[in-house]
Amino acid sequence: MADASIEVRKRPVQARSRARVDAILDAARDIISDVGSDGMKMNALAQQAGVPIGTVYQFFPNKSAVIHTLVQTTLESLSDALRDQFKDAASVEDVAERMGTAIRNYCRYLCDEPVLSDILSSTQGDRNLRDIDRQDSLRNGKMLFDVVAPFIADTEHEALNVMCFRVVHLTGSLARLCSTIDSKTATMMQDQFIKSAQHDLKSFRKAG
Repeated sequence: MADASIEVRKRPVQARSRARVDAILDAARDIISDVGSDGMKMNALAQQAGVPIGTVYQFFPNKSAVIHTLVQTTLESLSDALRDQFKDAASVEDVAERMGTAIRNYCRYLCDEPVLSDILSSTQGDRNLRDIDRQDSLRNGKMLFDVVAPFIADTEHEALNVMCFRVVHLTGSLARLCSTIDSKTATMMQDQFIKSAQHDLKSFRKAG
């Protein structure tokens, strides 16, 4: 169960409230871009968002709750993009090819968006956010399993499910690492990881 201290105090319903929450989250991204998530302060957040400090606390009890919400919204957006990536896959080989593209795209996305890399890296030091990260990996792993399972023999499905979870979760770790190292090394690491993941996927016995 998530710690109550990171839960949003009030869910925005009206358009005005949603706009204020969006302004707070946008301000949080700007501040993290300048000073990192560790350096973000609630007073500075309110000033950057152009709202009273009381309005910030109306929705978020503390900084952790702000980062918690940013992590959730970011992961949900990335999950939607991943789902689109695998839509209408036609074979194991097709899934393997799309998987390679998805891994490269995710790594490139985090390299191009250092704020998101910082936000997602914050999940590693917080138990509640690690739980969110793990649940996101389980959800995306299940999505990948559902895509490829029809092409794989039923007797292989248990192992396939584990492999899908492993690949998805390790992709997140790989992307965070690639955002901190030189591009040549990052590309080589991605190529090696993709080759291994595609080999593992293609090694399963096919249905029929």
